[in-house]
Amino acid sequence: MLTNVQTERMVIISDLHLGNPFSQTTHLALKFMKWAASQNYDIVINGDGLEMAQASRTKIMQEMPEVFRTIKEIRKQKRTIYYVVGNHDMSLENFLEDWGYFKVSPFLNITSGNSRVRVEHGHLYDPFYVKYPRLYEKLTHLGGLLLFISPSFYKTWITFEKWRARLRAKRTGIFGEPPEFAEAAQEISKRGFDCVVFGHTHHPGEAKLDDEKRYLNPGSWLLSCHYVEINQGKVELKSWQP
Repeated sequence: MLTNVQTERMVIISDLHLGNPFSQTTHLALKFMKWAASQNYDIVINGDGLEMAQASRTKIMQEMPEVFRTIKEIRKQKRTIYYVVGNHDMSLENFLEDWGYFKVSPFLNITSGNSRVRVEHGHLYDPFYVKYPRLYEKLTHLGGLLLFISPSFYKTWITFEKWRARLRAKRTGIFGEPPEFAEAAQEISKRGFDCVVFGHTHHPGEAKLDDEKRYLNPGSWLLSCHYVEINQGKVELKSWQP
């Protein structure tokens, strides 16, 4: 099982949710991946790239041919795609190895230049997911039903999270997230990592940790086109404009 990666150039995206009723950016995300490969970047999809918990079978059948064509094109360019498992695609844990099209891992330890970067999806640090895993799963499936009825429900939920963040007394970390994510990133950074990258929350941003360490989240391509770039050890959160 591959967890340690040495690279010069890499991009990290998260939470594409391909096949989700709300997803309208599949073509754009795949276009970004083609662009990244043409610029000699390896690619990390940091969890929930494929929607399995709230999937629309019709949407998956429509989108998968373009997805696999894109992956084949990238492989022909000798670039590697790494896939970190999230909570909406957990069944991919059965393929924790080189799957032919991409390499599947539970997390990645990336070395680039003088920097060490830890990449995890981040759902294991979600306080609600940890305390009430069965309830979380049931609500996830309920959310899928609501998305079938009205995809705009998702934007309502994100707005609610930001409103709740404004009321939170403890405002460490990235705006919109519970503070537990930045706290987890802080603990992980003590293992010798300069940067920690999570996904899961769908809130893009960056937070400073102790000892000049950093926590970054590229958010979700359901809402915005952010990505984390690693270039010769330099790590930055960027927004892609096609």
